[in-house]
Amino acid sequence: MTGLLWVAWRGQRAQAAAVGALLVLYGVSVTAERLEPELSGLTAQLAGLLPGAVCLIWGAPLIAREFETGTYRLAWTQSLSRGRWLVVTVAVAAVGALSATAALAALLAWTLPLTGADPMVWPYYESHGLVPYARVLFALMLGVALGAATGHTRIAMPLSVLLTGTSQLGGRALREAGDLPYWPSQQIEAVVYLALALSLVGIAYLAIQRRT
Repeated sequence: MTGLLWVAWRGQRAQAAAVGALLVLYGVSVTAERLEPELSGLTAQLAGLLPGAVCLIWGAPLIAREFETGTYRLAWTQSLSRGRWLVVTVAVAAVGALSATAALAALLAWTLPLTGADPMVWPYYESHGLVPYARVLFALMLGVALGAATGHTRIAMPLSVLLTGTSQLGGRALREAGDLPYWPSQQIEAVVYLALALSLVGIAYLAIQRRT
């Protein structure tokens, strides 16, 4: 298992570096806000881009690129089940995506204190609590499922951006219509995102099983 984890991490270093570069940009944005009060709110407005970036940069190419290059054949001929290969590959990506979300949450907690603010108003709601973590997992799995189903990064990547953005707008509309308090709304939305993420893992697994 250790060897498989190392191989999975080695294959995902470029995606991790790209997401890390995005976090550096967030850090620059936070610093700019601190130095120039007129830029207040800049980091908050950019915070919603992380799930889309994870879906586009990490999720969509994760399986699709394996299919395009044919490297998946090597893994599947080493007495390694397709399910185990998928679980380890996705687990490494999930740890990276959650770590990026935690880092961004720390930056936003520094620039967006909740004291005196309405926690239901964007960008506070979507940058604090459980929802950012559940949403980034959903975005990652959406990209993985699209990549596994299509087998082409050029198809999966644009679709991933479109569907991630649509899901965020849909979630916001349903939240406003539901008119629930902060924590119940956070819990319900997080559970929905996690359930969808698990369903997308199942779709990716079925797509991989059908690959000859």
